[in-house]
Amino acid sequence: MDELKAPQCTDGPQKIHSAIRTLWLISSLTSCAIGATATIVMEYAFLRSLDLNWRIPVVTPIFWILTVTWSVAMIKRRWASWLYEVTDREVVLKWGVWNRVERHIPRDRVQHVDITSGPLARKLGLAHVHLYVAGAHGAVGAIPGLTPEEADDLRRMLVEAQAEHV
Repeated sequence: MDELKAPQCTDGPQKIHSAIRTLWLISSLTSCAIGATATIVMEYAFLRSLDLNWRIPVVTPIFWILTVTWSVAMIKRRWASWLYEVTDREVVLKWGVWNRVERHIPRDRVQHVDITSGPLARKLGLAHVHLYVAGAHGAVGAIPGLTPEEADDLRRMLVEAQAEHV
C-alpha cells in the first residue's frame, strides 16, 4: 500500500507545461483581434465624420500590430518565469515578468484544491490547479498549465497531507 502513497513534496521547483504558451498565444491573439476590430471601426467612423478624402484607418492598425508583436514576444518570458514547489510546510508559487510575485501558502491552511480545464486547455492536454485556504474569499493561488496527471498528483499530495492532520 505504501507504493501507492503520493509523494509529500515536489523534487524542487517545478516548471509549468510548455503547451500553456499555445493557450496564452491563442488567448492573446483573440483579445487583440476583438480589440483591433472595434478600434479600427471607431477610427474609420471618426475619419468619415471628418469628411476627409482618405478614410483608411492607419494609426489603429499600427498600434495593434505593435501590441500583437509585444504580446507574442512576452509569452515565452511569462512561461519561463513560472515556478511552483511543494515543500513539507508550504506551497510556493513564483511568477511575473515585470512584477515578480512569490506567494507562500501554508500547507496546513489549504482546505481544498480545484482542478479546472476549459475546452481549449483540454485539447492541449492542460489543467489548472486552484488552491483555497481557510478564511480567504476565493482561490489564494492558481497554477496554470499542468498536465491532468500533474494536477491530480498535486491535489493528492495536498489532500493526503491534510487528511493525515485530521
